[in-house]
Amino acid sequence: MGETLKADPEWISGLGNYVLALNGSAWKAVNLVGAHAQSTGEFKGLMGKLKEPIDSLHTATKTRIEEIPPVLYGTSVNLKQAAWDYTTTDSEAGLGLRHTRTETYNSNPFVPPIEVQLGLVPDPVVTYEQVDDVPGTYGFGDPRAVDVTAPANESVNWNAIIESAAGWLADADSAIASLTHWSPIQSAVEPVAGNWMELKRIGKTYGKAGSAFDIISGDLGTGHRTVDTHWDGKAAVSYSSYSADLSRGLNWEGSVGRLLERGLTMAADQLEAAAKALIALVQKGLSRLVKVDSFEGILKLAAKAVPGAGTAAAVAEVTRLLAEVAIEAKRMIVEINKAIDALTTFVSFCKDPVGFATGKAEGKVKEELRPFTDTLDKIAFANDVATATEIDRVTQQPRTAYDPGTGPGIWEDQP
Repeated sequence: MGETLKADPEWISGLGNYVLALNGSAWKAVNLVGAHAQSTGEFKGLMGKLKEPIDSLHTATKTRIEEIPPVLYGTSVNLKQAAWDYTTTDSEAGLGLRHTRTETYNSNPFVPPIEVQLGLVPDPVVTYEQVDDVPGTYGFGDPRAVDVTAPANESVNWNAIIESAAGWLADADSAIASLTHWSPIQSAVEPVAGNWMELKRIGKTYGKAGSAFDIISGDLGTGHRTVDTHWDGKAAVSYSSYSADLSRGLNWEGSVGRLLERGLTMAADQLEAAAKALIALVQKGLSRLVKVDSFEGILKLAAKAVPGAGTAAAVAEVTRLLAEVAIEAKRMIVEINKAIDALTTFVSFCKDPVGFATGKAEGKVKEELRPFTDTLDKIAFANDVATATEIDRVTQQPRTAYDPGTGPGIWEDQP
């Protein structure tokens, strides 16, 4: 059943302003990912396997989501121009264009123009279109705020981890290291020695950005529902379809952001658990080998390490201990590597979902992601997994602004 044209310019102009505000929220999410989702120099040990995937994910995600704000901005401009065109029955009046002016904004006025002319720096002057409000423009209210506060940088508190194993352990490790030039703890935890708190920080960044896009999606739907009874016809139906596709794409970003946060957090938790387990093995081994359970015991250990045979005996005991720890560490590393490989596959999917799925049936995509998705809480993340694997949300997401048409086109009924 078709729709007969009906257009209230004040409401369509108000929708344009509302979408413009959503553009501001989208830029905040884009800037959060751009500045805070890359790896740092603290990716060591097993974490090193995630450095390249995380960096390539950052580049690809930033490139993809940078397209969203211009789409919202352009849609805002076109809606407000259409609102002006609807204020007259003269389809050739072009009121929308007449009420549009070009503005400029210098994002960095301290850049010398000569450097821009020589191509040394990008031009900081941004040109954009500003459309006047139709008289009586309806206020849609402010969109919901998005939380884009950058997650704090944190470091692993190794002292606290070692202290939790045994109060004397750090002193014992230092004593052995000073005598043998070999730290049992450092040797034991070398495979998991990276700063896993960085994984959590990057995960939180994606989670916050994803939540922001979910909020924008919801508000985009609110805007459409608000204007729906005030706008009918071919252009209105076209916007309804456009808005729905854009909302679905934004929800995809939301689900992927939450899944990345959970995956990176789980990887960090595994590395932390492994580090604590390895340190506990060192503590247990030292207690068994040299009866170290106090500072007095440490002094007795030091007394054993005398020049010649004494030092050799101490080194031999520590060597045997590390060999035992290495056996257990190898088992842990196998399990952590499985988890990292599963996470890396999911990261590859998030980096390029269309490329990942090309030539594969939907069932095959889900099968390849299952080593990761099977580790998630089925109740908490079922909807996000389902949303993330709907590739059409990405392929059908608009990459250009909504265009209601020009001239007589915007006055057409929907057949």
